[in-house]
Amino acid sequence: MGLSTRIFIGLGAGILTGLFFGESVAKLKIVGDVFIQLLQMTVLPYIVVSLIAGFGRMDMAQTRTLVIRGSAVLALIWVLALILIFVAALAFPELKSASFFSSPNYPEAATNDLLSRYVPANIFYSLTNNLIPAVVLFSILLGVSLISVKDKDLVIGIFDGLSEAIGRINGMIVQLTPIGIFAIAAAAAGTMTVEELGRVQVYLITYIALSMLVTFWIFPGLVSAVSGIPYREVLDTFKDALVTAFATGNQFVVLPLIAQNCKQLLARHQVPEEESAAAIDVIVPVSFNFPSLGKMLVLLFVLFAAWFTDTDIDAQQRLTLAFNGLFSLFGSINVAVPYMLDMLHVPIDMFQLFMVTGVVVGRFGAMLAALHIIVLSVIGTLAICGRLQLSWSAMLRYLGISAAAVFAMVLGLRGYFELFVPAPPAHGAVLAELTIPETDVEATVYEYATSPLRVSESENQRLNDIIDRAVLRVGYREANLPCTYLNANREVVGFDADMARAMAIDLGVDIEFVPFRFDQLGWQLDTSQIDIAMSCIASLPDRYLDATYSASYLDLKLAFVIPDHERGLFKLSSEELAEKEIRVALVSSQYFLPRLKKILPRVEVIQLESAEEFFSSEQPPADALLLTAEEGSAYSFRYPGYTTILPTTPVGIPAAYALPRNNSEWTRFVDNWVDLKRKDGTVDDLYQYWMKGGAAAPRQPRWSVIRDVLGWVD
Repeated sequence: MGLSTRIFIGLGAGILTGLFFGESVAKLKIVGDVFIQLLQMTVLPYIVVSLIAGFGRMDMAQTRTLVIRGSAVLALIWVLALILIFVAALAFPELKSASFFSSPNYPEAATNDLLSRYVPANIFYSLTNNLIPAVVLFSILLGVSLISVKDKDLVIGIFDGLSEAIGRINGMIVQLTPIGIFAIAAAAAGTMTVEELGRVQVYLITYIALSMLVTFWIFPGLVSAVSGIPYREVLDTFKDALVTAFATGNQFVVLPLIAQNCKQLLARHQVPEEESAAAIDVIVPVSFNFPSLGKMLVLLFVLFAAWFTDTDIDAQQRLTLAFNGLFSLFGSINVAVPYMLDMLHVPIDMFQLFMVTGVVVGRFGAMLAALHIIVLSVIGTLAICGRLQLSWSAMLRYLGISAAAVFAMVLGLRGYFELFVPAPPAHGAVLAELTIPETDVEATVYEYATSPLRVSESENQRLNDIIDRAVLRVGYREANLPCTYLNANREVVGFDADMARAMAIDLGVDIEFVPFRFDQLGWQLDTSQIDIAMSCIASLPDRYLDATYSASYLDLKLAFVIPDHERGLFKLSSEELAEKEIRVALVSSQYFLPRLKKILPRVEVIQLESAEEFFSSEQPPADALLLTAEEGSAYSFRYPGYTTILPTTPVGIPAAYALPRNNSEWTRFVDNWVDLKRKDGTVDDLYQYWMKGGAAAPRQPRWSVIRDVLGWVD
């Protein structure tokens, strides 16, 4: 039984085990991690010794040939991959889409320190921290320096011996692959969920379909067409490496196996080992440092993200994406993806979706990266050795079959998506469809407040009057996400709406929701039009002129809401910001104006009555809106073209409830009630639900046979 067969058996057994036992087999991941680390153990030593020996045995003429012809083959692979990616994106159906939700705290991509990544100032540091480009550069320089060294054969012989020994170690570890794959698959199948697959199936299915076509025809067929090696033999030679890369999700661990398979394949087709070995030992480790097929398919996600957010991309932008995107992939993917999203003005919250889908497509990406190294090694070595067998008939046959296969894939996917992918909800529809919780409290919603509902009451009688009339009158803002807003049923929902219902339950009364305006808040409170205003109101000093405020129930974070692609504006240095003429919108309060003037001396302040004014205009009235991060997160969800930026130095502001003046008894009651709700977990639970996207909802255990079918465990 071959290794590939045993790997597939291990993979299948692992999946079945995970489905049967569920999360109880999650600890098997440790076994998989040990296996991965054993595979990685030999990779860096292999890169060092193979590169030194590979370059060392060459002469300068051979080195120049390798660079020129190897670069040409690499460019050919890149061009072919780009064509396939942009053609595959034609499968996306004509749909309007909503953006994926994310929290206001966007992950900042790690700084790509090119110096430490590519320049081995300390080779031992580079080896310790897996800085592969730096290790490769050091090994190449050492190998090239050996070219002109007399009696170099003795040194090269030592490195050849080490390379063979490392290959044997790797071969022994590879035999453990079925066990390692079993553990990895069992842990993954027992813990992974598929809740997000429905909304991103367009991308996932297209990615997988393109990956399979590239793996099983496009590039093996290309190798066969230019080398004369039978297609089946090409695929059979490298199936173990491809399966291992797919199963482990790591192409790095199969580099020694790829090199060994390349040498064996070319030896079977009369390419002397003394000609091929040096080229393969150089190309395999060096190719790892260039954008591979696995990395390049990230461009497909960027195109999907533009489609998903209804962002138009013209032909010039596509060309720019192809060129700039390719070169951005020389660094980290986590740096390249946000860069490309910004370049096309696609909302950066799509980066969160990229991270989620990486769990699914990562293994296909690893398989494609391994395939990239294989194709470059085989075709590059044949080109260097002058043994390419170009035949017009073979090439025309290959191009014809490839074009037909790609056309059929795009047509089939497009048809499937048009039939089975439902149109997603409009922006903000999820928020609009949230309903009020089931309670015994009867709520009446007033959308307009034109006159007082009752004459002013006596001092310190507000609490008694609320209980006597059996109604709590709550002031709300109708579009203050996620604190209070009107849903599709014209019900008041949100964080403070739920807090208001909790207060009504504790008082044993019903609720009347009445809208308020900041310029009329004091009058509305004093005339009993409302008893309390609950809508994430910052208790700022200038607001005490009109009302009394309760103890703080939330510590909100101040943030700027800006067009998504402009978020780099507030990452400038303080000196650069001071020179910028920036328009900033404020809602109702002038408290932060002096502080803004210190940061932005040339700021122009735009006063708004509500945050909704900033988003509902065709052209935003200002460059940025000063708001709380919690509110900004919800608005960014409804309007995905905007993002929320937290200042470098966080600024906290207290949120409190506005109360009528000269009612100390009512104020003491609300203060005590707020303290109770903070201590009994109500505030935390509602914060998690409304401000963190429902994270407080209890996570159900992963479905499993042993729990949900047999009922053997709870």
